[in-house]
Amino acid sequence: MLRSLLPALFYLTSMNNYTHSNLRNVALVGHASSGKTMLGECMLACSGNINRLGSVIEGTTASDYHKAEQDRQFSIHTSLLHAEWLENRFNIIDTPGYLDFIAESRAALKVADLALIVVHATHGIEIGTSKVWEYAEEFGFGPKMVVVNGIDTENAQYQPILEREMEATFGKRFFPVNIPTNPGPGFNEALDVIRKSKLTYKTDGSGKYDETKVSGAGAEEVEQLHTQLIELVAESDDTLLEKFFDAGSPRKSFAAGSSGVSIPDFFSGVLYIK
Repeated sequence: MLRSLLPALFYLTSMNNYTHSNLRNVALVGHASSGKTMLGECMLACSGNINRLGSVIEGTTASDYHKAEQDRQFSIHTSLLHAEWLENRFNIIDTPGYLDFIAESRAALKVADLALIVVHATHGIEIGTSKVWEYAEEFGFGPKMVVVNGIDTENAQYQPILEREMEATFGKRFFPVNIPTNPGPGFNEALDVIRKSKLTYKTDGSGKYDETKVSGAGAEEVEQLHTQLIELVAESDDTLLEKFFDAGSPRKSFAAGSSGVSIPDFFSGVLYIK
């Protein structure tokens, strides 16, 4: 299935005169029903490529457009999405998670620049998680990004998944780029380590947020993690470190230069949207 998408991938990366340095091919991979398709849908909405979120349950997502997928409410085929963000072009490869279709994930990772591994906050590491991690290691990925999806669900776990599951299972150090402060139903706040700020999201599903200064006990933790991040970047890539200080926006420096950098895998948490 992925082979049939490659001409489209080439066409998309040729649009708007993008250069190789600001093109990113991102593979959304993970166990079934971890939320990959809706994460891709949210990426499209936040980047302005669609004006409203679709729904897996209603069969209205950009990715699951085959009737069989809409009827069954899960992905069967690999789909290609695209978005523009911070002057970069992202080709997003949404893959099915059921083990019957796990070969789709391997094929996607073979052509991707970044492995974005989705883990559900109440399920933790599952068979599909381990398989896609193996594939990412097979293809020699540098940093991978793990997204803990469903932070707003009952019994959501963030820190346990980071410390007891991911690090214990894969023997890697994962660096948190944001830290949920109120996981569980009603979750809408996170500490942003890169920007050293607290993000409070609107509860209307718009993706909009207010950014404020971190105060209290969280301020010290964020400051320490931010310093560690700078040190890790300095150890691995002098050019990226210069971008970090000169770009004016830490987000822009990482979006432009994080490809191929030998720093720990990133760890993040998001809402679960059906």
